[in-house]
This record gives sequence, structure tokens and C-alpha cells, in this order.
Amino acid sequence: MKAQRVLFQRDDKKWAWRLTADNTQVIATDGSQGYENVKDAEEMADRIIGGGFADAEKIIIRPKE
Repeated sequence: MKAQRVLFQRDDKKWAWRLTADNTQVIATDGSQGYENVKDAEEMADRIIGGGFADAEKIIIRPKE
């Protein structure tokens, strides 16, 4: 089995997505945001999975000692 991008409609009628690894573990989701239509959910999943945010600022927050 290979990785899968899964789009689905939730009980509240919003659309969501998740990315599962080839071992079926979930490795990314829409973060429970939900989208009004399947097209918006699909576009966001494609942007994230395809590296559309690869140039995002990288921030590390470490606990205070």
C-alpha cells in the first residue's frame, strides 16, 4: 500500500482531508478546520502535500530552562 490523500465529508457536512503513510499512520490533516466544499479541501491538501508552503518561515520554540 502506498501513501493516500483522503478527502471526506464530516458529520457537520464540512469537507476534510488527511494524508496517511504507507503503513496507514496519519501524518497530516486539515487540523479539524473543515472546508465548505470538496474543491477547497482538495486544493489545500494539494498545496500542503505538494510543498506549496515550503518557503514558510521556520520557527522552533524551546521550553525555558
